[in-house]
Amino acid sequence: MPLNPFDLTDQTVVIVGASSGIGAATARLSSELGADVILVSRSMDKLEAVRATLPHPEKARSIAADYLDREGLEDSFSDVGSVHHIVIPAVANENKKRGAFTALSVDTMRASFDKFWGQTFVVQALSQHIMPSGSVTLFASVAGLKPSGADSGLSIMNGVQAAVMQTGRSLAIELAPVRVNVLAPGVVLTNVWTGEQRDDLKSWMEATLPVRISGEPEHIAQAAVSLMTNPYISGAVLPVDGGLHIS
Repeated sequence: MPLNPFDLTDQTVVIVGASSGIGAATARLSSELGADVILVSRSMDKLEAVRATLPHPEKARSIAADYLDREGLEDSFSDVGSVHHIVIPAVANENKKRGAFTALSVDTMRASFDKFWGQTFVVQALSQHIMPSGSVTLFASVAGLKPSGADSGLSIMNGVQAAVMQTGRSLAIELAPVRVNVLAPGVVLTNVWTGEQRDDLKSWMEATLPVRISGEPEHIAQAAVSLMTNPYISGAVLPVDGGLHIS
């Protein structure tokens, strides 16, 4: 075993959704651990701002791409070369898809699957680039394991999370020996929440979750690196939620 099992030196990590939150935190940790990082999101300006904060910005590059544009992804990734790890924490305005099940429009329900299709398209587009010893880390909220409550307005989105989880487990078989896992975060204090919401959620987590601390993007980044670097984990759905799924 290597002295530092989390070393990413000479490995290329593609992070889709790297312009903020969990993606940006994962990019920073991957860079600190020696990776060549490819930052992907729709906004080149935001990506470049994140790249400038990396421990080794000279070993990173930015690609502006929409993960819902299947053909565009092929073009965007055409010259990335060999890839060791793919991490896809990108979100698709999930809070905007909330609503009572009986009142949800067809368009909103279909758009709820953006998260599923975006991750699927990325893996397809990069499938010819990933090394056999590499890994894919998909993202699905822990609500795929423990559905959020009746008043959350997320019944369809809960189903989307479960779809990502089962697809990830299936791909771990079909794409082997490439390892495929699914990270299942709970509540994380990112910019998808307003400042007031973050304050309320922080208080709730510290009072309610078994761990008695609030979830931060760096917690999820640590788990992502663990899944990237452990060669004996595949087909796993890993809750990183402070114990929410058992509470």
